[in-house]
Amino acid sequence: MAGVYIVGENGQTQEMKRMRCESESRELQDVLENNHDLLPGEQINPENPRRWLLIKREMPVPDPNTGLVRWSIDFLFADQDAVPTFVECKRFADTRSRREVVGQMIEYAANGHHYWDKQTLRDFAEKSAKKPFEELLAGLHPDSGDSVDAFFERLQQNLREGQLRLVFFLEESPIELRSVVDFLNKQMERSEVLLVEARQYHLNGSRVIVPTLFGYTEEARQVKRTVTVTTAATRRTWDEMSFFSRASESLQPQHVNAMKAIFDQSVKLKCNVTWGTGAVDGTFNVQEPSICQRSFMTVFSNGRISLNFGWLNGSDVAERARGRLKELTLIKTGLLVPEDYERKWVGFSSLQWSPNVAQLTDVLTTLVTEFRTEAEAGSTP
Repeated sequence: MAGVYIVGENGQTQEMKRMRCESESRELQDVLENNHDLLPGEQINPENPRRWLLIKREMPVPDPNTGLVRWSIDFLFADQDAVPTFVECKRFADTRSRREVVGQMIEYAANGHHYWDKQTLRDFAEKSAKKPFEELLAGLHPDSGDSVDAFFERLQQNLREGQLRLVFFLEESPIELRSVVDFLNKQMERSEVLLVEARQYHLNGSRVIVPTLFGYTEEARQVKRTVTVTTAATRRTWDEMSFFSRASESLQPQHVNAMKAIFDQSVKLKCNVTWGTGAVDGTFNVQEPSICQRSFMTVFSNGRISLNFGWLNGSDVAERARGRLKELTLIKTGLLVPEDYERKWVGFSSLQWSPNVAQLTDVLTTLVTEFRTEAEAGSTP
């Protein structure tokens, strides 16, 4: 891998010096626990980047013969589709990163599902949460429409079916391990076997970590798409007809009409409207490319609406739109938005928001128009 350089205002460059990890716990595990996105979700799935929920660090794995805890996995995560993701961290100097760790990870994957039911997984995840758990899960997949219980039911089922992901998280990987990972990933139909290098550099007291994915070629991706078992058999893809039919079954006509007004205005504005895959309740999501590639509003067939402030980040435009969405919501609708809204998915029941549907559609129109106009002006020669 080429060097990493800092470019100063005068155009001069300084090379960042490569660091070697001395403490696996402090320099690999701690940083991953504090920043889950060091598992590069956009590299794993460019079309639908993976997002992570920590189930537990040092996840205990019982011995199938005795039931006693025999092993532990460095991390167990779940992604937004409830796919369990096992992560093992190793320093380059640890010779176990070459062979033994592969067998160790396969043992974890083979034995864990015998002992981890959905309640155990949920208990661990709630204890690991560093903010309100419902908020974490909403941020993971706010447009799914699933309950917390349904999410962990799918996680348990994926474990049982062997639909999971094994990740080796190392500061640098030996060629032998890359070859093994590449081979396994092409052969294992239901599971992904990935290797993430987290190379570390330092300059003037700052440390930079550059995560890079290995072992997941386009050929391997195509194999997974073809044969991966979909364990969430009860999930469905919603559309306009099924969504509003479901809404009409449980909501009063004025609430359904309010949801239809949001939908119609989104279509009129030519926003991207996508449909969720909830097993019981449907969702539609409103996304504006000039703001962000993620939705800023989600409407549920049970009447709830979510303003997805937590997804409006990653760029100056998205963050300004986040602030503007809060401002417009307060001014035009009077709906309350918490002070720490930046990382929240703020929900309102149909009883709360539907009386102000005209004002809410005005929020939608104003936000989209302002930022679309700005983007078009910026692209004009």
